[in-house]
Amino acid sequence: MLGRIASFASIDPAASLRMTSSPLDSFTLQLVYAVPLLLCVFVAGAIAGFLIHTFGKQFVRFLRARLRVWSSPRATQVLIVEDNPDSREMLEEYLTGRDYNVTAARDLRTGIDFLKKKNRFDAIISDICLPDGTGYTLINEARRRGIRALSIAMSGYPYPSNVNEPGVTGFDYHLTKPLDCDDLCSLLQQSLASEATPQPRSKTSEVRALKFYRPGKQ
Repeated sequence: MLGRIASFASIDPAASLRMTSSPLDSFTLQLVYAVPLLLCVFVAGAIAGFLIHTFGKQFVRFLRARLRVWSSPRATQVLIVEDNPDSREMLEEYLTGRDYNVTAARDLRTGIDFLKKKNRFDAIISDICLPDGTGYTLINEARRRGIRALSIAMSGYPYPSNVNEPGVTGFDYHLTKPLDCDDLCSLLQQSLASEATPQPRSKTSEVRALKFYRPGKQ
């Protein structure tokens, strides 16, 4: 009798469970572990879908900008100040798609706030006529703060007759609306590259780059 009790007590419960478990029990156990993971994936996808649906292109541009910041040491920093929402979004989307890190403002006050917060831009592109001031005020504020960014003005109105005289407007280049985004991008690339590695520019490249007005250049 004691021998039977001892042999019964020596039975391994886990081995007994494995002997009695069925394929259905194994599947159920795997399902218990898989369900929380699937729920997490579903919730993350739902949140991302909601943000994209709610904020649309703005959220997508934000994600792209974050990815560029994380994957590259430093992208070219560009400030755009433009009160026309269509033009502003077009420029922002175009330059963002070409690996520029773009900050966009709709008026002078917001543009100056960005100058205060960031204090580091490689290029500033500003409309001349803004709802609460002018692009000239913006670029003067940038210079006062020691921001030596490439400055590009844009306007649908005529520029002053003495715009070619150095220092008159504070801008390096003056573009006439409507802008050609490809020309603008070429201007940014050539000007920033020449500032990084100064070298003589041929008369031909000057003409190609400048369908625009630049103080001191004919």
